[in-house]
Parts: sequence; structure tokens; C-alpha cells
Amino acid sequence: MIILDFETNSQNIGDVIEVAAVKLTKINDKYELVDKFHRYYLSRYSVNPYSYEVHKLTPELILAHRKGKTYSSYFSEDLDFIEFCKDSKTLVAHNISFELRHIDRMLKFENHFCTMKENKKIVKALNKNGNIKNPKLDETCVFYNIDFDDVQYHSATYDVSKTYEILKKMHVI
Repeated sequence: MIILDFETNSQNIGDVIEVAAVKLTKINDKYELVDKFHRYYLSRYSVNPYSYEVHKLTPELILAHRKGKTYSSYFSEDLDFIEFCKDSKTLVAHNISFELRHIDRMLKFENHFCTMKENKKIVKALNKNGNIKNPKLDETCVFYNIDFDDVQYHSATYDVSKTYEILKKMHVI
């Protein structure tokens, strides 16, 4: 099982600037963390102000995080990510359609589990019109009494850790 989160610069497929993933394996009827993957990538597009407002990742900050690293500059060219995921059958994310869109044809998973969609009727978060909507990650954490830090929100590693905690509270793992 892979729990995944992307931060992106644009709506363009594969324009991922940060990826975090953890691999869980069932050992003695219990899921255990067996590996982690975290990287920053460059974008081929100018900084999207709306995306920047969410994750605060500038090209300069990404270059600083990449200093001394030798992995691929662009997500879509990173064969290490494919290798990391290749033996996993299940992909988990808090808005899995977003991650699947950016994975595109790089990988296929037999099973998908979206903690956002699975919690829609449980969390019962409301939109501005008073209708039930898909809950954001922070709304889902609040529902399950999981500590949540708005400053760390939208760091891929932080979001993966919170998705993992949600899964545990849902008794899925």
C-alpha cells in the first residue's frame, strides 16, 4: 500500500514539484511502514500564484531543497518513483483523483482508496450553501481529533502523515 501526496505548480499533468509517499506492508495482520519517498522537482512552467499561495514553494526554495541531490529534475522523468511504487497494489490519498491525474500513465494500481471521498458522509462538512461536500484534509483531521498544524498543511510529507493517521482512525489499517 502506498499513501501519496503531491504538491503541484499548475494543472498540467505531471507538473509535480513535491512528492511524498510512504509504503506500508501487512506484517502479522498489521500494517507497518517499510519505506518512504520524498523529493522536490522543478517545473517547466512559470510560478502559478494560486498554487504558490497554497504550498509556498518557489523555484528558489525548490533549488535549495535539491542542493546536492542527483535525482531527476522533473517528476515525470523520475524512474525511482516508479520503482518505489511498482510492487504496491493499493494507492491511498486524500484526494486520489488529483494524484491519479498527475501519475497519468506512469503507474497503475489495482485498488484506490480516497480518504476524502470515503469520509464525505461521515465528516459531513458543509459548503457555503449548506450542502455536504468532500471534506478537506484539515476538516477530516478535526473530525477525528487528529492534531493539525495549518503552517505545515500542504507540505507533501505532512499531508501524507495526516492521511496515514486518518486511515488508522477509520480502522482501515
